[in-house]
Parts: sequence; structure tokens; C-alpha cells
Amino acid sequence: MKRTDKIGYLVLGGLLVMVLAAGWFFGLRSRNSNVCDICQRQIDPRARVTLEIGGKRKDACCARCAITEALQERRPVRLIRVTDYATGSALSPDQAWFVDGSRKVLCSHDQPMFDESKHAEHLAFDRCSPGAYAFARRQDAEAFARANGGAVVRLNELMVGVPR
Repeated sequence: MKRTDKIGYLVLGGLLVMVLAAGWFFGLRSRNSNVCDICQRQIDPRARVTLEIGGKRKDACCARCAITEALQERRPVRLIRVTDYATGSALSPDQAWFVDGSRKVLCSHDQPMFDESKHAEHLAFDRCSPGAYAFARRQDAEAFARANGGAVVRLNELMVGVPR
């Protein structure tokens, strides 16, 4: 076998590996569309948020996760689409009523944290808490707030202090 043939096979093999790796990566990404791009938790269909932060579009598990990311990273965030908690339908954030400060948190950890003596630690911070959920109808938001706490607000009130 000639040396040029060996180099050609190596290059061809390398390209094949790159194509397979890219296919695996993008295939895995499409299968994990129910995982939050920010905190890697499962996305509850009633709380899904599509946002743009740092010029990139992402899916988040809830509005609070998106807001926390913007505050921590000090980067502008824009909510593009939210999900009506009551119906699961997509909704423009400008049209939504939000319940902010709710006791209901759909984004929970699946494993408890333990201290050095193997006792469960008290959770001092969770990026998705307190809950913030969107509703298409004010009446639905008010009923949710009565049952779960929180205040009914519009998008501009929810985004106070968040870079835009």
C-alpha cells in the first residue's frame, strides 16, 4: 500500500468519525428537548419557557430559572414564549399573567444534599424557587395564587432588575 493511500484512508476515517460524532451529538440534543438548557432539570410541560440570553435561544424549565440566570450572569434576557400553566398552551409573555413568589416549585432536585455527618442539608438556595408561572387568564392566575401563594403580576413587574 502506498503512503498516499494510507494518508487518504486516515483522513477519510477521521472525517467519518467526525460525522458520526456530530450525528450522535445532535441526535442526543433533540432527544433531550425536555431538559432545561440552564439547570439541566426536567422541564414540566406546564412551565416551559423559551428565552434569549446572550444572543442565544434556550429552553428553560420555568421563568424563575431564566430570571435567575440573567441576574447571576448579568446578561440581558428576553422571554420569547411561556406556557400557560392551566392549559399547557404556548403564550406570548406580553400577554401573560404571572404568579411570582409561589410556594409551588415544579423544578425539584432528584437527590438530597448531605453534610459531612450524612445528615440532610437544608436547601439555602434553589435557582427555580420561588416559583413563577404564566397564565393566559388573570382569573386562573388569581386562583393559583390563592392556593399556592405569590402575587399576580405582569411581565414588566416580573422582570424588575433583570438586564434587558
